[in-house]
Amino acid sequence: MPSPFSERMLQQVELALRSDCRCAITLDEMRSEASAAGLTGVEIEAALAQRSFDVRTSALVSLACAIKSDNAAALENARQQATALGWSDREIASFARIAKGMIDAPTPRPFSSPSNGKDGHDAAKQ
Repeated sequence: MPSPFSERMLQQVELALRSDCRCAITLDEMRSEASAAGLTGVEIEAALAQRSFDVRTSALVSLACAIKSDNAAALENARQQATALGWSDREIASFARIAKGMIDAPTPRPFSSPSNGKDGHDAAKQ
C-alpha cells in the first residue's frame, strides 16, 4: 500500500520542524530541496512559518510541531484536528513515527566547501 504522505507533504513538515534553524546556508539548501520536490516559494515560506495552504498538510504540520514542543494540550488539539480532516488513527500514528524521526535527526549541514574544508555552517550562524 502506498504511503498517504507525499514528498510535498513531508517537505513542508521538515521545513516547519527546522524553521528555528538560524543558518542561512542550511535554510537555503532546505528551500532548494523543497523546490525540487515541487513546492512553490510561497508554499516554502508558509511551511517555514509552520503553515500550509493545504488543510490536510496543515494538520500534519501542526501535529509534528506539537510533537516537537512536547506540549500535551497542543498534541491532543493537533490529533483532533487531523482526525477531523480525515486522517485515520493509524495514519496519525504512522505519521507521528515519521515526525519523531525528523525531530530526532540532526539538522542537515551544508555541503563542505572544497576550497577551505569547512562547511560554512558556523560562519553562517555568526
